[in-house]
Amino acid sequence: MIYCSQVFRVLVLAVFMTCSATMLSQQALVLDSLSLEPIPYANLEYGTNQGSVSNQDGIIFTPKDFKDYKLSHVGYQTRKFTTTQLKDTLYLKALAYNLNEVVLHNFNAKDTILKAFKNIPKNFFLQPFNQAGIFRYSLKKDGKGVEMIETDFLSYKASLEEETKTKISEVKKTEKYEPLNLLSGVAEFLNIMDPSLKNAPVLEKLKTMNFSYAGKIENEEEEIYKIDISGDEEKDLANGYIFLNKNQLAIKEIKVEYLRSEMPELTRKEPNYTTRIALFIKYNTDKNSKQFLSYAEITNDKTALFKNDSIYHFEMKGKIAFNKLIQGKKVKKFRSNYNSKKAFNKTVAKFKQKQQWTNSEMLPMTTEELEILKDIYGN
Repeated sequence: MIYCSQVFRVLVLAVFMTCSATMLSQQALVLDSLSLEPIPYANLEYGTNQGSVSNQDGIIFTPKDFKDYKLSHVGYQTRKFTTTQLKDTLYLKALAYNLNEVVLHNFNAKDTILKAFKNIPKNFFLQPFNQAGIFRYSLKKDGKGVEMIETDFLSYKASLEEETKTKISEVKKTEKYEPLNLLSGVAEFLNIMDPSLKNAPVLEKLKTMNFSYAGKIENEEEEIYKIDISGDEEKDLANGYIFLNKNQLAIKEIKVEYLRSEMPELTRKEPNYTTRIALFIKYNTDKNSKQFLSYAEITNDKTALFKNDSIYHFEMKGKIAFNKLIQGKKVKKFRSNYNSKKAFNKTVAKFKQKQQWTNSEMLPMTTEELEILKDIYGN
């Protein structure tokens, strides 16, 4: 009963806040077939390099104007659907981890991870491409929402070595929370999470971690290694995992959380410090098995000291989701229409104002995000 009431609450909140934005679209709840728990970050593929991802509550957009669909998630059996088979609730069956003792004792996790990093140029998409996506940023102060921004954008990546450019089409934002100005541009966020760049920040940090073999998953399409991440207790605590394709050693998914074991003193010269950084990165493949970023999320906790000696705890969360990959002759080359190294919310007048907070076709809002909006608007 408790679980059912939680699901009902999620759906009611989502419908209440998004009804006008979803009249021409549908949403479904993706659940584990045995535990009936929501499955976040599941991928629904349809059309030509199009798709959607479930949010943290397991809610996903399901368009009904395509012939075939594929629902997948690392660690679950992939399912295929036709239009008539799409329901309000979609179930995935979990796959078992195989902890083969021979593999366990002969597997060098660190070497495998480093080989996977070296394989990135071979496994990732090399030709120029665009991706249509959504970026959502939220800020909470002492557990209460104080700011939110959402943008639709198009990205352009010319080559593996070059940074991604982004062009904003629509923006919606709440009133800016002035005391804290920590939001960067969409392109900067995207490039932080891009593993194909030389000395990519996310990979450089991972190289300092400890790794251990956690098992192998086998499904109809591929075999996947799960490698656990841990940190140095004397420096930064860390925990998480990496999923790798066994044959290509291609990165499928990264989830890691860094916790600082020693906190610096909070002073006026050092007015804020980070207590936690959590990263989640997910990759998809095109028809030629070349990889590209499909979803990324950063959660950053900070404690800040202001001029009036007020101390607050902040939680910032940024997330990017893509729903379309554009290749070949249709690729558009452009210049970013904002300063990607600065907060784009300062120049929001240059962009069209979104009428709805949600864009369910790309990424439905979570219960947490709806609560943040209620905190800000007071209803």
